[in-house]
Amino acid sequence: MFDANHNQLNAFEKGCAIVRWVKPTIIKMIGTDALDLLHRLTTKELLTVDVGSARRTVLTSNRGRVIDVFVVAHVIENTLLIISDSEDPARTISAIDFFTIIEDSELKDLSDSHTRISLVGPKTREIMASALGLNIDSDEVINLDYSGSKVTFSSDTSRGVSWVDVVLRSPEVGLVSALLSAGAVEADGDNFELFRISREIPGWDREYGDHANPIESGLYSLIDFDKGCYVGQEVIARLDTYDKVKRSVKVLESKLPLAKGSKLTSGSKLAGIVTSPSSLASLDGRYLSLALVRKEFCKTASVVDSQGISAVVR
Repeated sequence: MFDANHNQLNAFEKGCAIVRWVKPTIIKMIGTDALDLLHRLTTKELLTVDVGSARRTVLTSNRGRVIDVFVVAHVIENTLLIISDSEDPARTISAIDFFTIIEDSELKDLSDSHTRISLVGPKTREIMASALGLNIDSDEVINLDYSGSKVTFSSDTSRGVSWVDVVLRSPEVGLVSALLSAGAVEADGDNFELFRISREIPGWDREYGDHANPIESGLYSLIDFDKGCYVGQEVIARLDTYDKVKRSVKVLESKLPLAKGSKLTSGSKLAGIVTSPSSLASLDGRYLSLALVRKEFCKTASVVDSQGISAVVR
């Protein structure tokens, strides 16, 4: 059992933290029909995503389950970058390809050749301005030539925190060093997970995936219910209209770490499942986890059990 790193968590909450993605999903999509195709396949209205702007959206199956969640960054005319937290770019490419028939659209997987870095925290814009001379607006995309490497910065406002994704060809060309010199702090995966859990930010193959629909996964804000048809739209609309969603993402607090995938119970009743447990104790000594909790147990201060460990719904 280990404690969280105060300096790294403080950067997420009050400064600017740097997160390196070990297995990024970065896909280039080109063609005159590329944006229109993603608009017709996913949950958000994308036709107004002009060059130099970005929007996060959800790709669902015909059963209304989440295939992937990604930022669509319109980098130049008829060229998009798909930036995802997924570690399985082939699945996303396959799902989009399945619905590509006569459209002028082509996908290229850049995940192995490019690096993804995320800048997270309220001072992200200040750090970028100081280190790089860039002033980025909400949901804006900026392309920059840095030390001979083309770099794309894409602002993402969908997670409830200040967040900018940075994509560039590997290896990284000193960009991180410049950001560190300006006051950013590099965070490891465990401290990023603790921050993500504490802010109730859904994660790939944890809160969302083929096991869940986007409403119960905490992705409601990424659904435009008035945009018309997309894959899975009828199922998701029925779930919302008739209040058929039975679970919700909740933060749990416990004195000991919970196990991913462990069932939650209340007495003899199934209360949910643990999806993202933190291996680190937070600064106040508690362990935080995210879980898909059945609605009847979602009330704040509800107590549930996970393999003999008591947990409280936050």
